[in-house]
Amino acid sequence: MIGRRTPKLPREVSTHLDRQDDPLAWAELTDGRWAVVTTRALVLAEAAGVSGRYPWHTVEHGRWDGEAREFTVSWVDGATVPLVLRPTSDQVEHFTSVLRERVQSSVVHTESMDTPGGALVRVNIRRDESGGLLSQLTAQGPLRGDDAERQLIDDLERRARAAVGLPT
Repeated sequence: MIGRRTPKLPREVSTHLDRQDDPLAWAELTDGRWAVVTTRALVLAEAAGVSGRYPWHTVEHGRWDGEAREFTVSWVDGATVPLVLRPTSDQVEHFTSVLRERVQSSVVHTESMDTPGGALVRVNIRRDESGGLLSQLTAQGPLRGDDAERQLIDDLERRARAAVGLPT
């Protein structure tokens, strides 16, 4: 909207960011913290310091719920409880689009397959915050866990790693 500006990131918050983290977007949260999208991580900070730092390769995705005025961050491991952020404003378009871009920019290569049991298995080769490459396996749906399925998944990961020059 014309005339609305994102509040400036307070200096007492930005001074706690890592020197290598360039702040790209931020949102003030209802609990007094700030969610800061940096080049290398999502950072939660306040005047007292950093309370959370989440490198992009650990983030699966984020989702804005306009009715609840909540932004939920889900993790690659699937076991960690999602992070729920409550911005003070519903003007979060810039924040959400920059966060999405940072998550996507950590993905270098993706390969996927459907297993005979019906699960979708995906291998993402992602760049960590130091620039190194790593492989991440995720599955949607039930895995059988038998040797044949494990072999298919191992082969998928080997192909994805080989495609970017990682050891197989």
